[in-house]
Amino acid sequence: MDRREIRFRGVGASPGIARGRLFCFMLPPPDVAARKVTDVDKEIGRFNAGLERTAQQLAEMGERISRELSPTIGQFLEIQVMILEDRELKTEVENFIKVYQTNSEYAFNEIMKRHSEKLLASKSKYFQDRTIDLWDLTHRVIRNLAGIKHTSVIDAPKRTIIAAHDLPPSEAALLNPEMVVGLACERGGETSHTAIMAKAFGIPAVLGVEGLMKRIQDNLPGIIDGYKGVVIVNPRPKTVSLYNHRIREIQSYEKRLDEFRGLQPFTKDGRHIELSANIELPAEVIAVKKNEAEGIGLFRTEFLYLSIGEPPTEEDQFEVYSWVVKELSPKPVIIRTYDLGGDKFIPDYEEANPFLGLRAIRFCLTEPDIFKVQLRAILRASHYGNVKVMFPMISTVEELKRAKVILKGVMGDLVREGVPFDENLEVGIMIETPSAALLADRLARYVDFFSIGSNDLTQYVLAVDRSNLKVAKLFDHFHPSVLRLIKSVIDIGHKHHIWVGLCGEMASDPFGLVLLLGMEIDELSMNPLAIPTAKRVITSLKIKDISSVVMRCLEYATALEVRRHLNKCLRSLLPEEVLGPPV
Repeated sequence: MDRREIRFRGVGASPGIARGRLFCFMLPPPDVAARKVTDVDKEIGRFNAGLERTAQQLAEMGERISRELSPTIGQFLEIQVMILEDRELKTEVENFIKVYQTNSEYAFNEIMKRHSEKLLASKSKYFQDRTIDLWDLTHRVIRNLAGIKHTSVIDAPKRTIIAAHDLPPSEAALLNPEMVVGLACERGGETSHTAIMAKAFGIPAVLGVEGLMKRIQDNLPGIIDGYKGVVIVNPRPKTVSLYNHRIREIQSYEKRLDEFRGLQPFTKDGRHIELSANIELPAEVIAVKKNEAEGIGLFRTEFLYLSIGEPPTEEDQFEVYSWVVKELSPKPVIIRTYDLGGDKFIPDYEEANPFLGLRAIRFCLTEPDIFKVQLRAILRASHYGNVKVMFPMISTVEELKRAKVILKGVMGDLVREGVPFDENLEVGIMIETPSAALLADRLARYVDFFSIGSNDLTQYVLAVDRSNLKVAKLFDHFHPSVLRLIKSVIDIGHKHHIWVGLCGEMASDPFGLVLLLGMEIDELSMNPLAIPTAKRVITSLKIKDISSVVMRCLEYATALEVRRHLNKCLRSLLPEEVLGPPV
């Protein structure tokens, strides 16, 4: 084994830097060779017994995780249980066994391979990342059929950097931050469950590291840099010294962040800015609480649909929504209805230009039965706390009116059935299309709040696909055209006596945050990890000191001019530590 320093590059999926010893976690694929069977009925019975055994294991694992770590993490495995209980999947495998008279391990593997290939062929990075989930379940079932014992990350010693080809979600859910200091995987991306779990636990992670497992072995010293997406094996003394210094700097920075978490987000001249968190999975409630957010400003619900590739049931959704709502009550939880389409590929709805196609509210209005099921679940959850509902990608007044008619109809159904819900539930929309921003004065008449989606608004205003590397440099939320629209929406909202929030990367950028404060935004929703820094920014400033800066920025013609002006004016106003850790 080469003992020289080796550097690997990947995607920084969870921030942080750590030193530790490598623990190579490998789950070699179980034997799936085809074998002829003579008793087909007996083989089908063996297959169903294997499914039941797997479902029982997942349920027990979920209960243990809920008890020892967090109920949110326990719910993380329910998607796999739902797949196991899929009648169509069972029928596919049973028919394969009957037709080819083959063993259930081979039959199940072949059927799951077909489903995996469909995911990999999709245009959505989210769907491609879900293949890890699918193979995690597949291998677990096959091991149970073959009577093979499972290994686990639970076996990792203290101060471990887990190194793996990929980390299936049932193992990611078992990561213990007291033992595991870092995570490096050959597969996975920023949208994978592994990345989300690492962030929730505060474990630095680098994913998508090609060739990692071929060049390492157990117990080698390593460094993981989740900021820069770097994994270093056998670091030289000079590298260790450099990173020790950086770790001390970051620890000092994080210690200051601990002081910021408890701050109340009031400016020096007394204006309160509500600071909320964006989440995708229930597991992220851990980070929401840790960073003392004032609620959830954006609960993305697509994961429920995308994880199984079909609409989840009302009960599945209700359990997730109500759990999150109860955990945070009485703080508000804004649940966004499905924003499917765009980069979140919908099965059976492949389009040449999905960002301009059947996306978000358009999909929901095209599939009202799916929409109604989700609205029923959201309304039922509203009985247990402070829930608000939000419609994404509204581009016309007609869309909003139709969505509200459907919502009102669902409310009427629940009243007739005697099902309790909050009849005064607030209804809002995301302002993320140019048409919605320009029609804000008309749309404001029908809603209780606006939430500006700065990422998509920037993309559509500048006609830039932010996922396209060839034009990504043109994507800039400091562009004056974007800033002018945001300021206009905020002013119109206030004129119509509704509150206006913003969710998007702009809220996590200290300079962007200052601009929004000067525009008199009411609420900001961001990654939970960004909240302590945002509190420090807010409590460091007076609105009157930045109003003139904002007005000047709106007069510029380019994003570069805006950035230069902000850098010149705000460096003296902002504390040095809010500009981020020394990475």
